[in-house]
Amino acid sequence: MGSVEELRPIFSPKSIAVIGASRSPMKIGYEILQNILVQGYTGKIYPINPEVPEIMGLKVQPSVLAVKDDIDLAIIAVPAEAVPKVMMECAKKKVKGVIVISSGFAETGEKGRLLEEEILQIARKGNMRLIGPNTLGYKDPIDNLDAAFVFGMPRPGEIALISQSGALCIGMVYYANGEYIGLSRVISIGNKADVDDADLIDYLDQDPATKVIAMYIEGIKDGKKFLDAARRCQKPIVVIKAGRTPAGSAAASTHTGSLSGSDIVYDSAFRQVHIQRAYDVIELFDFARALAYQPPALGGRVGIISNGGGAGIMTADWCESVGLKVPNLTKKTIDALRPHLPSITSARNPLDVTGDARFHRYHATGSIMLSDPNIDSLIMVCVHAGIARPREFVGAVIKLVGDKRNLKKPIVACWVGGPEIDEVVQELRVKNIPVYSSASRAAKAVKCLYEEGHRLELIGKKKQARENHS
Repeated sequence: MGSVEELRPIFSPKSIAVIGASRSPMKIGYEILQNILVQGYTGKIYPINPEVPEIMGLKVQPSVLAVKDDIDLAIIAVPAEAVPKVMMECAKKKVKGVIVISSGFAETGEKGRLLEEEILQIARKGNMRLIGPNTLGYKDPIDNLDAAFVFGMPRPGEIALISQSGALCIGMVYYANGEYIGLSRVISIGNKADVDDADLIDYLDQDPATKVIAMYIEGIKDGKKFLDAARRCQKPIVVIKAGRTPAGSAAASTHTGSLSGSDIVYDSAFRQVHIQRAYDVIELFDFARALAYQPPALGGRVGIISNGGGAGIMTADWCESVGLKVPNLTKKTIDALRPHLPSITSARNPLDVTGDARFHRYHATGSIMLSDPNIDSLIMVCVHAGIARPREFVGAVIKLVGDKRNLKKPIVACWVGGPEIDEVVQELRVKNIPVYSSASRAAKAVKCLYEEGHRLELIGKKKQARENHS
């Protein structure tokens, strides 16, 4: 059985045992059980606690061995020293998968490392897959299952999130919610004693609800396994690799017991398998949203339209600084643009449509520039100047994205201004159109789409080569 089928009982369980379920709202076992119930999980739920007969209206069993039915998933939230006994009971019960929420393992030192090795061996002998220990659990907004101890569900979407840090994981969920970025699966992986990043990449690559895999990693134990999984994966992967510096690496070793390794080695390895590297949470979601909801760029040539000359110049600088090109337009494009422009501006790239631009000027010039064979992607910029009309800018971007889908050229938006324009561009976020508050973020997002286009091109060439030799 491959890792995908082995993990299915964990992520699509028909029955769940919550070991350490509690009546006390101060206990993690209470929070886990409550979250499962609140989200409307429709499978069977078995609270396990030898000291109480009932929790939240559910009959409590003293042990998983007292449950008559099969159990797909056991979520364990008991003190670390009690976990081996509970795991042995799960193995005897033939539980298919376990999530160990408890901390106090390899992240605490040698004694904890030995305890982690003990539960890993129990899992292997019992043919159980193990997530954790030292994990938040997971959240599934697609199938309405919250198997975590922190409250708060993401908006449903098409980006899967894997995090080695539990606290950062939930912080990223709240950030994504605020930006109207939907997620398909959110998995806190903890110490990775058994199930690791490579297993989850394989699983999510087969997940029909996921388009993009976004990851926060502190360290990788089996480099070859990880790179092989990333190389097999048909979906784009974006990674924050933390612990890049001596200070960060030292912190990672006490956080999740990770050995970070050389950042130069990680950087080179990521490039080999075409993983997109982000350096903070904002950049991770900038890239993931663009990859999920815009087509890949088939080349690195960018068209820029702005209602402010300075903003267009800055965007051009950023595009070229990240390795993109801002090419000249064809004569046909220039001639087509002129009737739509005021006499004070020139038909060139970047294009200044001037501060009084309204819906038609944005839409007409954007449509013409996208049709230019020298342009592979388009950045639309709105500066909230005194006479600007951000709502008409937003309307033009939305219509362009809808009208020009057949061209397979990505369109991203960028804005400069205060809270008033931010409220207006929220409509773009709601419609999953990438929109950024700085030229640098917009340029890097387009570069990300260009890199994805290059990755897909290489996959196509390899496939063609195999077919030619068959």
